[in-house]
Amino acid sequence: MIAVIKIFLVFGRTLYYYLLSFFPGVSVLELKEKWAVNAMKDFGYKIEVKGSPPVSSNEPLILVGNHISYLDIMLLMSAFPDVTFIAKKEVRSWPIIGVGAERAGTLFVDRSHKEDRARMRNSIAEQLLKHRAKVAIFPSGTTTLDENVVWKKGVFEIAAENSIPVKAFKISYDPMRESAYVDEDNLLTQMKAAFKLKNKTAKLT
Repeated sequence: MIAVIKIFLVFGRTLYYYLLSFFPGVSVLELKEKWAVNAMKDFGYKIEVKGSPPVSSNEPLILVGNHISYLDIMLLMSAFPDVTFIAKKEVRSWPIIGVGAERAGTLFVDRSHKEDRARMRNSIAEQLLKHRAKVAIFPSGTTTLDENVVWKKGVFEIAAENSIPVKAFKISYDPMRESAYVDEDNLLTQMKAAFKLKNKTAKLT
């Protein structure tokens, strides 16, 4: 029962920040950071950051790394609120989280259509160059615990063609499997399981 209440707390907080982002004079960037930090606290994870997150600047940047869980976005955003994400189109339909992700500037891609992937590559390049954006991409294309999964090359081609620097990151959790969202996992079931865990750590290197 407690886990269910906490799930509603996370969704409620996300909705609160989403609505607050439409108020005049409010900084969406600051709201993104507050949402991410508080969401990780709601889940009960201690955050550990090793190395230096990218320094905010007016230059475009691509961040690439492994993808384990829905928690990854909160973890990255808590350390680097400037970041924008690329997500599969299904995320847009997730309750509360979907509209929040869209408001935060997330780009959604339908991986089932080759022409859409081409459109997304153009959109990524445009956002990076015109808006000097910082985009985090998970080249595995999906959440996985397999560190040997082959990364897709599209993002690296964009970086090479446009002389955009790339910075790598690595994410890990303790415990790992219970924090992950992979294969046929159900989002709400995994969230409930994560809330029940004790002494949890989220690590970003």
